[in-house]
Amino acid sequence: MYIISARYIFLCDENFTILENQALVFESQILKLGKLEDLLKKYPKAQWIKTDQNSIILPAFINPHTHLEFSANSTTLHFGEFLIWLKSVIKSRSFLSAKAKEELILKNIKKMQRSGVGTIGEISSFGSDLTSCLKASENGMRVIFFNEILGTNEEQIEEKKAEFLQRFENSLKYKSEFFIPAISVHSAYSTHPKLAHFALDIARKYDLLVSTHFLESRAENNWLRKAQGGFKKWLENFIPDPKPFYTPKDYIKLFKGVKTLFTHCVYLKEYEWLDKNYHSITHCAFSNRLLSQKTFNLKKALQSGLNIHLGTDGLSSNISLSILDEMRTNLLIHQREDLLNLASKLLQMATLYPAKALNLNTGEIRVGKNADFSVFNLGECEKKQAPLQFILNAKEVQKIFIKGRECNL
Repeated sequence: MYIISARYIFLCDENFTILENQALVFESQILKLGKLEDLLKKYPKAQWIKTDQNSIILPAFINPHTHLEFSANSTTLHFGEFLIWLKSVIKSRSFLSAKAKEELILKNIKKMQRSGVGTIGEISSFGSDLTSCLKASENGMRVIFFNEILGTNEEQIEEKKAEFLQRFENSLKYKSEFFIPAISVHSAYSTHPKLAHFALDIARKYDLLVSTHFLESRAENNWLRKAQGGFKKWLENFIPDPKPFYTPKDYIKLFKGVKTLFTHCVYLKEYEWLDKNYHSITHCAFSNRLLSQKTFNLKKALQSGLNIHLGTDGLSSNISLSILDEMRTNLLIHQREDLLNLASKLLQMATLYPAKALNLNTGEIRVGKNADFSVFNLGECEKKQAPLQFILNAKEVQKIFIKGRECNL
């Protein structure tokens, strides 16, 4: 049993409560909140973990959308427009995948942990990141491992099914509290309906989480809604008179009754098509700036009542896997939002909301929740300013605990 205190504790609950000069008692779960002196008297055998005078405690961050198989990218891929980027990915993915060795992937996972991340959602396209993610899960990082399926060629359907099933069943062998197999249906433009139905049937059978990329770019929007634009011109090089597999509404219908994280949704206007009980949106602001030529309408999305949370995407479309950097990006991009209110909301979008999307008993500092939390040091600041100042200034954790166990940084 342990006791730890801080100048400020961000509960990251629905009201974004901030406790001042308080402490918490924990084992694998949070047992009690209160004044330090009272808790020391009540739990005399508990070990007191001392922190700096201006420390901040908050839930460990959750990054539900990463692509660690692209960890080797820095200047290889092309940005500015989605199809330009996609063509560069197709051209360079074998090269980048070969360079993304286990050591590099583990290094990037450790960087995320040092920035306060306790859980990641890894989108695994090839399975080459499995060993690294397993090792990370053994050392304190909780991993939701989304096995991805994609393919558009009707003649290769059975081959794609078999390859996906092999990867999925291999990951399922390692299922644990800290390594959770899941499924990713890549996107509406890249996944044949037979493959999508196949993967989603498995998700329903095993009651698995699902992730999908959706309406990320102008090219995809024009293709799905109008069957025209850059995708049509590109596909005409391979297919005579190509047509999209789905309309946007029909694609969403595939995921009925399935807990699904829809990533990006920059060109989605019809939020009512999503089911609030099952569907959520992962917002990747930095990636959208590089590829999408449009800013996600955060205010409208939040007003819809849907669960909106933050992700970094991968280094294939970002320069950092730090949720702190992603929050700073959001502060700059969403210029019409009040800074103080936005700061508090962003912290919820990195803790409380993704925990709900991923069915995790974490994401807030509350009795009964898993003791997933981090400790940062912040300079002297007023309570009202603390969330904003934290986002602006925080770099690395002093300590991070996952289910009550301190991680080795």
